[in-house]
Amino acid sequence: MGVNDFMQGDVLLVSILSILSGIVGVFIAVVLYELIQRYPRGSEKMIEIWKAIREGAKAYMSKQIKTIMSFTLGLSIAVLTMIYIVYSFAMNIPSEIALREAILTAVSVLVGGASSIAAAFFSMDASTRTNVRVTEAGKKNSLEALKVSVLGGGVLGFSVYSLSLLGLSILFVLYSLIGGRLPEQVEYRMALDALAGFAFGASLSALFAQLGGGIYTKAADIGADLVGKIEAGIPEDDPRNPAVIADQVGDNVGDCAGRGADIFESVTAETLGGMIIGWVLYVLTGQPLFMVLPLAIGAVGVISTVAGLVGILSYRRFREAFEPFAFGVVVSAVVSVLTYALVVYLLFPLQWTYMLVAGTAGIVGATLVVLSTNRYTGMKSKLVQEVAQAAQSGPAINILSGLSVGLRAVAEPITIIAAALGVAFYAGKSMPLPSVPESWLIDFIKGVFGTALATRGMLSLAGTIMTLDGAGPIADNAGGIAEMAGLEERVRANLDPLDAVGNTTKALTKGYAMASATIATLLLFQAFIQDYVARQVGILELSASTLLKTMQEFIDYVILLKPDIIISVLIGALLPYLFSGIALKAVSRAAFQMVEEVRRQFREIPGLLNGDAKPDYYRAVSISTEYALKSMATPALLIIITPLIVGVLFGGPGIGALVIGSTASTIPLAIMMMWGGATWDNAKKFIEAGNFGGKRSPAHQAAVVGDTVGDPLKDTVGPSLHILIKLLNTISLVFIPLYFLWILHAVI
Repeated sequence: MGVNDFMQGDVLLVSILSILSGIVGVFIAVVLYELIQRYPRGSEKMIEIWKAIREGAKAYMSKQIKTIMSFTLGLSIAVLTMIYIVYSFAMNIPSEIALREAILTAVSVLVGGASSIAAAFFSMDASTRTNVRVTEAGKKNSLEALKVSVLGGGVLGFSVYSLSLLGLSILFVLYSLIGGRLPEQVEYRMALDALAGFAFGASLSALFAQLGGGIYTKAADIGADLVGKIEAGIPEDDPRNPAVIADQVGDNVGDCAGRGADIFESVTAETLGGMIIGWVLYVLTGQPLFMVLPLAIGAVGVISTVAGLVGILSYRRFREAFEPFAFGVVVSAVVSVLTYALVVYLLFPLQWTYMLVAGTAGIVGATLVVLSTNRYTGMKSKLVQEVAQAAQSGPAINILSGLSVGLRAVAEPITIIAAALGVAFYAGKSMPLPSVPESWLIDFIKGVFGTALATRGMLSLAGTIMTLDGAGPIADNAGGIAEMAGLEERVRANLDPLDAVGNTTKALTKGYAMASATIATLLLFQAFIQDYVARQVGILELSASTLLKTMQEFIDYVILLKPDIIISVLIGALLPYLFSGIALKAVSRAAFQMVEEVRRQFREIPGLLNGDAKPDYYRAVSISTEYALKSMATPALLIIITPLIVGVLFGGPGIGALVIGSTASTIPLAIMMMWGGATWDNAKKFIEAGNFGGKRSPAHQAAVVGDTVGDPLKDTVGPSLHILIKLLNTISLVFIPLYFLWILHAVI
């Protein structure tokens, strides 16, 4: 029986249900989009400002899309050539099969890249359509403004998650049906290998979108704050500040578009990794449902996002703006556990309790990381107030205090993640497989599948988390529009709590993304090992016994810590630091140009500070755009080229060691940057709320300096780092054929 026949059974049914779930999610996003359009946009002045923000965001995204897709096209051609040559001449795979695999993988790279940047564009479009409507809603009260911002965030949550589910499911069905001439296990393996290109393209676009958007927004933000707030003594978002429009545009292209691409690639890469691990269990048991279970769980995410959105919107009163968001996350988590239990019970009645424990560990772990974020970054957090108080002693003490919080913050989420990982692994390890002989390696593979289920459980919250994340920058933009339009103080007072909680929601999204990325890295690393081993055995001669034997040899080699392994671990450990340094240099250069431009306009445009003249907003937008697009390539190339060099020098084991070293150093570094940066930001806002002297006090000026240090850490480098480790993994999967040209094998 070939794949074409088999796809008529359970695998096809699960795949179709996954596609339908994705369609439902996209449909809900469209409905929310239409609901938002019905809300009023306010006065002509508000609409004028809104159009400037929207046009600036669209112009930047259009240029970024061209840059990313040109780069992706070149890489897809390189992937096609590499796979065909290595398969045909180095691995002796028939030319027809090699060409098919090369073409499908190259197409996947293009489609994955296009889908990820499309998710970024949709996120930007939804946020720029919603922001001015939130400003108008703020004329009523904070609750109404929160409702509209959450609807806008919901468009992001449903569209990003559902597009990933839809694209992955459709391509899996198409690639499986294209085959049929080889044994089922081989055809499915080759379909998954080709889909690795989809994850690689998505990760590449996400890194570009997050890094480029982060450079754009922080250059504008730093320039606006340092010159406007400190030197000129004017309020944030004052229309006299030349960088204020660029700052508002940056919120959309960085926080919304960048995060949209980020979550898209997270869902894509981690679902694919789970399918690859499931394929190994399929080889061992003959049950292909293990392979498509991650797709089946995709429906859980759509249902839980509906529940989370309803939970947030059902809130009628709150003392702190974070309360409705926390309630929505908890509701989403509870519904995720229940629907997840139903899915695994229906598909695996023998193993469902073990699978439920593993998936629940991921869901609970993600929820705890999300809620713990508020302890470190919320406006009422003692740690935030501690940093704000330190600002009374000047910027140096404020910066040291914030750095201390960031370093301390690393312990809690990593402990939670480690506990979730341990529970999931041992739940999977204990899972009964009656037809499979017991061994430590079988237990290990089952344990890794347990971590795959934990990751997929975490991802069931992705839509709700993305909703929260989108609502933050939308509310931030709304407050800026209110200030620039000269609306009464009452409106700004209604919007300020949402702006402050937006810093927390953005921080929790980054913490959530890092938590899922941490477990996903183990998952993708194991997927790489199994994929590498499968091809080492010979893709056309696969069997359970040869697969297990070769896998054990690979693991033994990595554990031996030979010189090539030690070298690769060290290179992996330094990568995040080198990447961060290059990215921060790019932000510093762009911010320098922005500061000089704002100073020039204040100096050369008569009457600008008095409000008698209008600044040249376009020039500031142009500076951010130019430096963001120009600075994306170097750090991205660093992450692409390094694993290729290590792989050619040291082979698959070297790549495994590189990923281990990079993951170990990336996770604490990213958490320190993201949560520490958010603490600095909300410490500034705590002072602006009237504490420690309030706005324009010495403490406020010191806190603004601290905020400008934290901004590029939390919005540019930190959120790019967890994409970095997943990009390393997806590159590793796509370029596996290249690693068989291991030139130092005989030397070391």
